[in-house]
Amino acid sequence: MYISIMPDNHYLVPNQLQGFEKNISQRIVMQFIDDAEDRFVGAKEKMLDVASWCKYYNATGFDLILTDSHGKTLHRRAHKGDHIRIYVNGSVQTSGSDWMVQALEYDDYPDEDKEAFAMRIVPVDADKNDRPAANNDHSATLVIERVRKNLEASFHSRNEATLALGLSDEQWQSLVKGWVG
Repeated sequence: MYISIMPDNHYLVPNQLQGFEKNISQRIVMQFIDDAEDRFVGAKEKMLDVASWCKYYNATGFDLILTDSHGKTLHRRAHKGDHIRIYVNGSVQTSGSDWMVQALEYDDYPDEDKEAFAMRIVPVDADKNDRPAANNDHSATLVIERVRKNLEASFHSRNEATLALGLSDEQWQSLVKGWVG
């Protein structure tokens, strides 16, 4: 039996108020708990390495770049407050192209042999740096969770009016599969 520690109504996943809601996940079962623990750490690192996400989804000429709030490219793992910018054929998109890492959360339940890591991203107005886009409740929460030998990566989009980061459902499925694969 697999019990998710990050259900759709988890405190880090905002409530669904309007628009569309999506939940996409990929789960694997490891032979040993130690292997699942190691794979959890690797999956978390893959999630934080935004520059490598393009390895896992098929979108020629479409890149996601980690930047600071001024658009300067960052060559490191994502931190709270960083931005993820959409580039198509080398040019930043002008509409819906700037997302901010609003929260990074790690939960550990050693007595239950559970742990989870989540990243919540929200669209921001490019000209207002770190302010969420006006009149926009859209957010996406990316989750890596381990319960004993079970490992799951998931994507939860809430209050969606447009594609989160411009990725299709199939691309999000490939991305979360790549994190745990």
